[in-house]
Amino acid sequence: MGTSASAQGPALDSEAARKPQSNVPCLAQTVAFSSGSTWTLCVAAVQRYGLIVTNANFQKSPNSPPINILYDGRIAELFVPYHPGSPRLFDIRANYSPLVLTPAHRPPPPRTAELIGDNKICKEIRTYLAWMDDARVRYGKEVVYFAVLDAGNYDYIIEWTFRDDGTILARAGSTGPQLSTAFGVGHMHNFTWRLDIDLSGPDDDSVYFTRHMENLTPPSTSVDDLLLVRTEGSRVWNPERFHALEIFDRTLQNGNGRPTSYELIPLRSGSARHSEAFTKKDFWVTRFRGVTAELLADNLPSYVADQQSTVNADIVVWYTGSVHHENNERDEDDNTTPVLWTGLELRAKNLFDKTPFWTP
Repeated sequence: MGTSASAQGPALDSEAARKPQSNVPCLAQTVAFSSGSTWTLCVAAVQRYGLIVTNANFQKSPNSPPINILYDGRIAELFVPYHPGSPRLFDIRANYSPLVLTPAHRPPPPRTAELIGDNKICKEIRTYLAWMDDARVRYGKEVVYFAVLDAGNYDYIIEWTFRDDGTILARAGSTGPQLSTAFGVGHMHNFTWRLDIDLSGPDDDSVYFTRHMENLTPPSTSVDDLLLVRTEGSRVWNPERFHALEIFDRTLQNGNGRPTSYELIPLRSGSARHSEAFTKKDFWVTRFRGVTAELLADNLPSYVADQQSTVNADIVVWYTGSVHHENNERDEDDNTTPVLWTGLELRAKNLFDKTPFWTP
Protein backbone atom coordinates (compact mmCIF):
# COMPACT_ATOMS: atom_id res chain seq x y z
CA MET A 1 0.00 0.00 0.00
CA GLY A 2 1.38 3.35 -0.96
CA THR A 3 0.52 6.99 -0.42
CA SER A 4 1.66 10.15 -2.10
CA ALA A 5 1.02 13.84 -1.69
CA SER A 6 1.73 17.12 -3.41
CA ALA A 7 1.27 20.76 -2.55
CA GLN A 8 -1.40 21.36 -5.17
CA GLY A 9 -4.97 20.12 -5.34
CA PRO A 10 -5.77 17.20 -7.65
CA ALA A 11 -6.82 17.93 -11.22
CA LEU A 12 -10.54 17.44 -11.71
CA ASP A 13 -11.72 15.21 -14.53
CA SER A 14 -13.63 16.67 -17.45
CA GLU A 15 -17.05 16.22 -15.85
CA ALA A 16 -16.17 17.64 -12.44
CA ALA A 17 -14.29 20.51 -14.11
CA ARG A 18 -17.65 22.12 -14.78
CA LYS A 19 -17.63 22.98 -11.08
CA PRO A 20 -14.79 25.26 -9.95
CA GLN A 21 -12.49 24.19 -7.17
CA SER A 22 -12.59 25.80 -3.77
CA ASN A 23 -10.02 28.53 -3.14
CA VAL A 24 -8.83 26.67 -0.01
CA PRO A 25 -5.19 25.48 -0.43
CA CYS A 26 -5.02 21.75 0.19
CA LEU A 27 -2.69 18.78 0.32
CA ALA A 28 -3.38 16.23 -2.44
CA GLN A 29 -3.43 12.60 -1.32
CA THR A 30 -3.37 9.34 -3.24
CA VAL A 31 -3.92 6.24 -1.11
CA ALA A 32 -3.55 2.95 -3.01
CA PHE A 33 -4.57 -0.10 -0.99
CA SER A 34 -3.17 -3.61 -1.44
CA SER A 35 -6.71 -4.75 -2.32
CA GLY A 36 -6.41 -2.76 -5.57
CA SER A 37 -8.72 0.14 -4.70
CA THR A 38 -7.52 3.75 -4.52
CA TRP A 39 -8.69 7.03 -3.01
CA THR A 40 -7.55 10.40 -4.32
CA LEU A 41 -8.55 13.41 -2.27
CA CYS A 42 -7.40 16.71 -0.88
CA VAL A 43 -7.17 17.64 2.82
CA ALA A 44 -6.68 20.98 4.52
CA ALA A 45 -6.74 22.21 8.12
CA VAL A 46 -7.95 25.79 7.88
CA GLN A 47 -9.07 28.73 9.95
CA ARG A 48 -12.69 28.54 11.16
CA TYR A 49 -13.65 25.12 9.75
CA GLY A 50 -10.78 22.92 10.88
CA LEU A 51 -10.25 19.80 8.74
CA ILE A 52 -11.84 19.96 5.27
CA VAL A 53 -11.90 17.20 2.65
CA THR A 54 -12.31 18.13 -1.01
CA ASN A 55 -12.37 16.35 -4.37
CA ALA A 56 -12.54 12.80 -2.99
CA ASN A 57 -12.62 10.20 -5.78
CA PHE A 58 -12.72 6.41 -5.43
CA GLN A 59 -11.38 3.76 -7.81
CA LYS A 60 -12.61 0.21 -7.13
CA SER A 61 -9.75 -1.52 -8.95
CA PRO A 62 -6.84 -0.60 -11.22
CA ASN A 63 -9.06 -1.35 -14.24
CA SER A 64 -12.06 0.68 -13.01
CA PRO A 65 -12.56 4.38 -13.73
CA PRO A 66 -12.36 6.79 -10.77
CA ILE A 67 -15.75 7.92 -9.47
CA ASN A 68 -16.37 11.36 -8.01
CA ILE A 69 -17.84 10.97 -4.50
CA LEU A 70 -17.36 14.02 -2.26
CA TYR A 71 -16.63 17.49 -3.65
CA ASP A 72 -16.43 19.22 -0.25
CA GLY A 73 -16.94 17.92 3.30
CA ARG A 74 -16.65 20.11 6.39
CA ILE A 75 -18.14 21.05 9.75
CA ALA A 76 -20.51 23.93 9.05
CA GLU A 77 -21.30 24.83 12.66
CA LEU A 78 -20.29 23.91 16.21
CA PHE A 79 -23.16 25.20 18.32
CA VAL A 80 -22.72 25.05 22.11
CA PRO A 81 -25.78 26.13 24.13
CA TYR A 82 -25.53 25.89 27.93
CA HIS A 83 -28.45 24.57 29.94
CA PRO A 84 -29.14 27.85 31.85
CA GLY A 85 -29.82 29.51 28.46
CA SER A 86 -26.52 31.35 28.26
CA PRO A 87 -23.92 31.34 26.85
CA ARG A 88 -24.89 30.14 23.36
CA LEU A 89 -21.66 29.75 21.41
CA PHE A 90 -21.27 29.47 17.64
CA ASP A 91 -17.73 28.14 17.52
CA ILE A 92 -17.40 28.02 13.72
CA ARG A 93 -18.38 31.67 13.46
CA ALA A 94 -15.80 32.44 16.16
CA ASN A 95 -13.08 31.81 13.56
CA TYR A 96 -10.76 29.63 15.66
CA SER A 97 -7.50 28.18 14.31
CA PRO A 98 -6.29 24.60 13.84
CA LEU A 99 -3.93 23.37 16.54
CA VAL A 100 -0.34 22.78 15.50
CA LEU A 101 0.25 19.15 16.44
CA THR A 102 3.40 17.75 18.03
CA PRO A 103 4.76 14.18 18.06
CA ALA A 104 2.92 13.73 21.37
CA HIS A 105 -0.41 14.02 19.52
CA ARG A 106 0.35 11.05 17.26
CA PRO A 107 -0.91 7.57 18.18
CA PRO A 108 1.74 5.70 20.23
CA PRO A 109 3.59 2.60 18.96
CA PRO A 110 3.01 0.04 17.57
CA ARG A 111 0.66 2.22 15.49
CA THR A 112 2.36 4.42 12.93
CA ALA A 113 1.22 7.86 11.89
CA GLU A 114 2.68 11.00 10.39
CA LEU A 115 2.02 14.71 10.74
CA ILE A 116 1.31 16.50 7.46
CA GLY A 117 -0.01 19.86 6.32
CA ASP A 118 2.37 22.03 8.36
CA ASN A 119 1.86 19.66 11.31
CA LYS A 120 -1.85 20.46 11.55
CA ILE A 121 -3.10 17.07 10.31
CA CYS A 122 -2.36 13.57 11.61
CA LYS A 123 -2.54 10.77 9.01
CA GLU A 124 -2.67 7.08 9.90
CA ILE A 125 -3.25 3.80 8.04
CA ARG A 126 -5.36 1.43 10.13
CA THR A 127 -6.83 -2.04 9.90
CA TYR A 128 -10.56 -2.67 10.36
CA LEU A 129 -12.72 -5.81 10.46
CA ALA A 130 -14.55 -5.90 7.11
CA TRP A 131 -16.44 -9.22 7.22
CA MET A 132 -16.19 -12.84 8.27
CA ASP A 133 -17.89 -16.18 7.80
CA ASP A 134 -17.45 -19.49 9.62
CA ALA A 135 -14.14 -20.23 7.93
CA ARG A 136 -12.66 -16.91 6.84
CA VAL A 137 -12.25 -13.32 7.87
CA ARG A 138 -11.16 -10.21 6.00
CA TYR A 139 -9.45 -7.25 7.61
CA GLY A 140 -9.54 -4.20 5.41
CA LYS A 141 -7.42 -1.07 5.36
CA GLU A 142 -8.42 2.54 5.92
CA VAL A 143 -6.69 5.89 5.93
CA VAL A 144 -7.62 8.23 8.80
CA TYR A 145 -7.01 11.96 8.98
CA PHE A 146 -7.66 14.15 12.00
CA ALA A 147 -7.08 17.77 12.92
CA VAL A 148 -7.94 19.75 16.03
CA LEU A 149 -9.80 23.05 16.10
CA ASP A 150 -8.41 24.99 19.07
CA ALA A 151 -11.56 26.70 20.39
CA GLY A 152 -10.52 28.32 23.64
CA ASN A 153 -10.76 25.74 26.40
CA TYR A 154 -12.29 23.21 23.98
CA ASP A 155 -10.36 21.08 21.54
CA TYR A 156 -12.59 19.82 18.73
CA ILE A 157 -11.21 16.73 17.02
CA ILE A 158 -12.39 16.48 13.41
CA GLU A 159 -11.74 13.09 11.82
CA TRP A 160 -12.28 11.68 8.31
CA THR A 161 -11.78 8.01 7.42
CA PHE A 162 -11.64 6.52 3.91
CA ARG A 163 -11.86 2.72 3.63
CA ASP A 164 -10.72 0.41 0.87
CA ASP A 165 -14.36 -0.61 0.19
CA GLY A 166 -15.46 2.97 -0.64
CA THR A 167 -16.90 3.79 2.80
CA ILE A 168 -16.36 7.25 4.29
CA LEU A 169 -16.67 7.89 8.04
CA ALA A 170 -16.83 11.38 9.55
CA ARG A 171 -16.50 11.87 13.30
CA ALA A 172 -16.12 14.85 15.59
CA GLY A 173 -15.40 14.95 19.29
CA SER A 174 -15.13 17.53 22.03
CA THR A 175 -12.42 17.37 24.67
CA GLY A 176 -10.04 19.69 26.48
CA PRO A 177 -9.44 21.21 29.91
CA GLN A 178 -12.48 21.90 32.06
CA LEU A 179 -13.06 25.47 33.21
CA SER A 180 -13.49 25.54 36.99
CA THR A 181 -16.18 28.21 36.68
CA ALA A 182 -18.19 26.02 34.28
CA PHE A 183 -17.72 22.61 35.89
CA GLY A 184 -21.06 20.91 36.41
CA VAL A 185 -22.97 23.26 34.07
CA GLY A 186 -24.71 21.14 31.46
CA HIS A 187 -24.36 21.97 27.77
CA MET A 188 -24.53 20.48 24.28
CA HIS A 189 -22.04 20.33 21.44
CA ASN A 190 -23.95 20.25 18.15
CA PHE A 191 -21.85 19.37 15.08
CA THR A 192 -23.42 20.13 11.71
CA TRP A 193 -21.68 18.65 8.66
CA ARG A 194 -22.02 20.15 5.21
CA LEU A 195 -21.52 17.43 2.58
CA ASP A 196 -21.40 18.42 -1.08
CA ILE A 197 -21.78 14.93 -2.53
CA ASP A 198 -21.18 14.78 -6.29
CA LEU A 199 -21.67 11.20 -7.43
CA SER A 200 -20.08 10.79 -10.85
CA GLY A 201 -19.82 14.58 -11.12
CA PRO A 202 -21.86 17.54 -9.88
CA ASP A 203 -25.05 17.03 -11.90
CA ASP A 204 -27.93 14.55 -11.93
CA ASP A 205 -28.01 13.74 -8.20
CA SER A 206 -31.20 13.14 -6.22
CA VAL A 207 -31.77 12.48 -2.51
CA TYR A 208 -34.17 9.99 -0.94
CA PHE A 209 -35.28 9.86 2.70
CA THR A 210 -35.19 6.22 3.76
CA ARG A 211 -37.77 4.77 6.14
CA HIS A 212 -38.37 1.48 7.96
CA MET A 213 -41.93 0.89 9.14
CA GLU A 214 -42.82 -1.94 11.52
CA ASN A 215 -46.32 -3.28 12.14
CA LEU A 216 -46.37 -4.08 15.85
CA THR A 217 -49.37 -6.41 15.57
CA PRO A 218 -48.19 -10.05 15.43
CA PRO A 219 -46.50 -11.34 13.36
CA SER A 220 -44.93 -7.89 13.16
CA THR A 221 -44.36 -7.46 9.42
CA SER A 222 -42.35 -4.50 8.13
CA VAL A 223 -41.49 -2.54 5.00
CA ASP A 224 -38.58 -0.39 3.87
CA ASP A 225 -39.12 2.44 1.42
CA LEU A 226 -37.53 5.50 -0.16
CA LEU A 227 -39.18 8.92 -0.27
CA LEU A 228 -37.83 11.29 -2.92
CA VAL A 229 -36.83 14.73 -1.60
CA ARG A 230 -38.25 16.83 -4.42
CA THR A 231 -37.44 20.32 -3.14
CA GLU A 232 -35.06 21.96 -0.72
CA GLY A 233 -36.05 21.32 2.88
CA SER A 234 -35.37 19.39 6.06
CA ARG A 235 -36.22 16.14 7.81
CA VAL A 236 -36.26 14.77 11.37
CA TRP A 237 -34.39 11.58 12.29
CA ASN A 238 -36.51 8.95 14.03
CA PRO A 239 -34.65 5.97 15.55
CA GLU A 240 -37.70 3.72 15.14
CA ARG A 241 -37.70 4.47 11.40
CA PHE A 242 -33.95 3.99 10.90
CA HIS A 243 -34.00 7.18 8.86
CA ALA A 244 -31.10 7.96 6.55
CA LEU A 245 -30.47 9.94 3.37
CA GLU A 246 -29.63 8.05 0.18
CA ILE A 247 -28.01 9.93 -2.68
CA PHE A 248 -28.24 8.62 -6.26
CA ASP A 249 -26.79 9.78 -9.56
CA ARG A 250 -29.24 9.40 -12.44
CA THR A 251 -26.72 7.60 -14.66
CA LEU A 252 -24.41 5.73 -12.26
CA GLN A 253 -24.81 1.97 -11.89
CA ASN A 254 -22.70 -1.09 -11.14
CA GLY A 255 -21.88 -4.06 -13.36
CA ASN A 256 -25.16 -5.75 -12.44
CA GLY A 257 -27.12 -2.81 -13.80
CA ARG A 258 -28.28 -1.71 -10.34
CA PRO A 259 -28.21 2.02 -9.46
CA THR A 260 -25.26 3.09 -7.32
CA SER A 261 -25.89 5.28 -4.29
CA TYR A 262 -24.33 6.47 -1.04
CA GLU A 263 -26.28 6.29 2.22
CA LEU A 264 -25.75 8.89 4.94
CA ILE A 265 -26.24 6.83 8.12
CA PRO A 266 -26.29 8.66 11.47
CA LEU A 267 -24.02 7.50 14.30
CA ARG A 268 -25.63 9.19 17.29
CA SER A 269 -26.78 8.89 20.90
CA GLY A 270 -29.70 11.33 20.85
CA SER A 271 -31.33 14.36 19.21
CA ALA A 272 -30.65 17.86 20.50
CA ARG A 273 -33.37 20.48 20.04
CA HIS A 274 -32.96 24.17 20.84
CA SER A 275 -34.78 27.43 20.14
CA GLU A 276 -32.58 28.14 17.11
CA ALA A 277 -34.45 27.12 13.95
CA PHE A 278 -31.58 25.22 12.32
CA THR A 279 -31.39 22.82 15.29
CA LYS A 280 -34.99 21.63 14.98
CA LYS A 281 -34.22 19.22 12.11
CA ASP A 282 -31.44 16.66 11.68
CA PHE A 283 -31.17 16.47 7.88
CA TRP A 284 -31.28 19.32 5.35
CA VAL A 285 -31.06 19.19 1.56
CA THR A 286 -30.11 22.25 -0.50
CA ARG A 287 -28.90 23.04 -3.99
CA PHE A 288 -25.28 24.02 -4.54
CA ARG A 289 -25.08 27.77 -5.05
CA GLY A 290 -21.35 28.47 -5.27
CA VAL A 291 -17.96 27.48 -3.95
CA THR A 292 -17.98 29.99 -1.09
CA ALA A 293 -21.71 30.59 -0.70
CA GLU A 294 -23.91 29.14 2.04
CA LEU A 295 -21.31 27.44 4.19
CA LEU A 296 -22.71 28.24 7.66
CA ALA A 297 -25.40 25.97 9.07
CA ASP A 298 -27.21 28.47 11.29
CA ASN A 299 -28.55 30.10 8.11
CA LEU A 300 -30.11 26.87 6.82
CA PRO A 301 -33.75 28.01 7.09
CA SER A 302 -32.99 30.90 4.74
CA TYR A 303 -31.14 28.62 2.31
CA VAL A 304 -34.27 26.50 1.74
CA ALA A 305 -36.78 29.34 1.70
CA ASP A 306 -37.27 29.34 -2.07
CA GLN A 307 -37.61 25.52 -2.18
CA GLN A 308 -35.80 24.94 -5.45
CA SER A 309 -35.94 21.50 -7.05
CA THR A 310 -33.44 18.94 -5.77
CA VAL A 311 -34.19 16.28 -8.41
CA ASN A 312 -31.31 15.49 -10.81
CA ALA A 313 -29.42 18.51 -9.51
CA ASP A 314 -26.17 19.55 -7.86
CA ILE A 315 -27.18 19.03 -4.23
CA VAL A 316 -25.68 19.54 -0.78
CA VAL A 317 -26.78 17.54 2.27
CA TRP A 318 -26.41 18.66 5.88
CA TYR A 319 -26.48 16.51 8.99
CA THR A 320 -26.35 17.38 12.71
CA GLY A 321 -25.15 15.08 15.49
CA SER A 322 -24.79 16.08 19.13
CA VAL A 323 -22.98 15.17 22.33
CA HIS A 324 -24.36 15.99 25.76
CA HIS A 325 -22.49 17.12 28.87
CA GLU A 326 -25.00 16.65 31.67
CA ASN A 327 -25.56 18.94 34.62
CA ASN A 328 -23.49 17.95 37.66
CA GLU A 329 -20.91 16.24 35.48
CA ARG A 330 -18.79 13.27 36.51
CA ASP A 331 -15.66 13.76 38.58
CA GLU A 332 -13.89 12.09 35.66
CA ASP A 333 -14.61 15.27 33.68
CA ASP A 334 -13.04 17.61 36.23
CA ASN A 335 -9.62 18.33 34.74
CA THR A 336 -9.44 17.19 31.13
CA THR A 337 -12.73 15.97 29.69
CA PRO A 338 -12.57 12.59 27.88
CA VAL A 339 -13.61 12.78 24.23
CA LEU A 340 -17.32 12.51 23.41
CA TRP A 341 -17.89 11.47 19.78
CA THR A 342 -20.66 11.77 17.24
CA GLY A 343 -20.60 11.26 13.51
CA LEU A 344 -21.92 9.66 10.36
CA GLU A 345 -21.17 6.95 7.84
CA LEU A 346 -21.33 7.40 4.08
CA ARG A 347 -21.85 3.82 2.94
CA ALA A 348 -21.68 2.76 -0.70
CA LYS A 349 -24.62 0.75 -2.06
CA ASN A 350 -24.32 -1.18 -5.34
CA LEU A 351 -20.92 0.35 -6.00
CA PHE A 352 -19.35 -3.11 -6.18
CA ASP A 353 -20.95 -6.08 -7.95
CA LYS A 354 -20.50 -8.37 -4.93
CA THR A 355 -18.97 -8.34 -1.44
CA PRO A 356 -15.79 -6.27 -1.91
CA PHE A 357 -12.63 -8.35 -2.33
CA TRP A 358 -14.39 -11.68 -1.69
CA THR A 359 -13.09 -14.65 -3.64
CA PRO A 360 -14.62 -18.17 -3.64
